Amino acid sequence: MMKQSTDESNSIYESKIFDMNFRGTSNDLSTVKIYTNKNSLQIEKQISFDSEYQSFTSLEYFASSVLSSILLTLLEQSKKMGSIIEEMEGVLHLSLENPLTLVGVKGYDEEPMIRKITVTVYLFAELEDNDFADFCHNALKKSPIYNTLKRSMNLDVIFKRLL
Repeated sequence: MMKQSTDESNSIYESKIFDMNFRGTSNDLSTVKIYTNKNSLQIEKQISFDSEYQSFTSLEYFASSVLSSILLTLLEQSKKMGSIIEEMEGVLHLSLENPLTLVGVKGYDEEPMIRKITVTVYLFAELEDNDFADFCHNALKKSPIYNTLKRSMNLDVIFKRLL
């Protein structure tokens, strides 16, 4: 028999916070395998400057998460309004500061960091100009990744209307 918690503070916590756990392992000491509740993924490098490198790096997963979160948030909000978005494309530009530290260039030991991310979203939506701007900015408020990063780094999202 399962007991339900009678602790009211627990139900309040669960209504305000959704906890997620991830686990990472490195059995071969050259790659990292990340486990989620449903899947796993293997990552070999933080970043690669080799244009021939085929696998996703940590930085590419991060940037993909930022872009997909913003685009998916817009689509979800569009559906709630009767599917007002007819076409959409997003482009993310990321500027990495101090990249030479990552390749081990002598004399370069400054901490590498993401200096800026700019996301440009091109949208075709059945909205008037003012409604378009309101929709985009209100939808963006529903993106947890955007809301977290905007407080900690230079993150710009630009919306361009397709005619």
